[in-house]
Amino acid sequence: MIDGGTEVKNMLRPVVELKGYRDGLRLIIDPEASMDRIQLAIVDRMANLGNSLAGMGLNIDIGDRSLSDEELTHLSNLLHKNYGLDIKRVIRESDDQTPIAEDLRIIGAPALHQEEHAIDNQFSPEHEETLFLRNTLRSGQVERFLEGNIVILGDVNPGAEVTAAGDIIVLGALRGVAHAGALGNTSSVIIALNLLPTQLRIGRFITRPPAGGKRKRRQAEVARVNGESITVEEFNGL
Repeated sequence: MIDGGTEVKNMLRPVVELKGYRDGLRLIIDPEASMDRIQLAIVDRMANLGNSLAGMGLNIDIGDRSLSDEELTHLSNLLHKNYGLDIKRVIRESDDQTPIAEDLRIIGAPALHQEEHAIDNQFSPEHEETLFLRNTLRSGQVERFLEGNIVILGDVNPGAEVTAAGDIIVLGALRGVAHAGALGNTSSVIIALNLLPTQLRIGRFITRPPAGGKRKRRQAEVARVNGESITVEEFNGL
């Protein structure tokens, strides 16, 4: 007989989760889900992220299940062709990382132990981590931090990109591309002393400045999701 509590817990468990760990981006798979459900869940989970994470390596956490060469290759193709993500390694519940398909070049570095915490879509103060960058980002530079927030003590020049799973704070001019809430957290904000972005993105929402909208303000501004769009207003505290 199936325990009622266990059955409800399994029904509520997401088929896939996307989280930022200290060893990088991790796709966590429900070990009891079928491959068809897993593939559909990946497409659904990535639908609002587009190619914003393209070029990143991805660890797959499969718990106590096993994947055949064919299944792993299929997942690799799905992630790479559609989203530009490459599988770095497979993490099992036992912390074993057995290469299933050599051509995927799964890295054999030790997996994180269960006690090492991750940052999921719902950030809370006790879980937040923050990366401080004490320099200006030049054109062509890309900074990504999927464990929490980014604070930049400098400018983000046109042609530079900054991506964070949490908030982005620029103590200078933001003239490039900024993507906060990159794993889907639409409560994230973008704050800058001079907000002149090429593009702003929070979760799945995207906005661009109006043409010819060059301006310089003496007041810090904050961009946040309001309803179904991103709004910018003077920053008077969160």
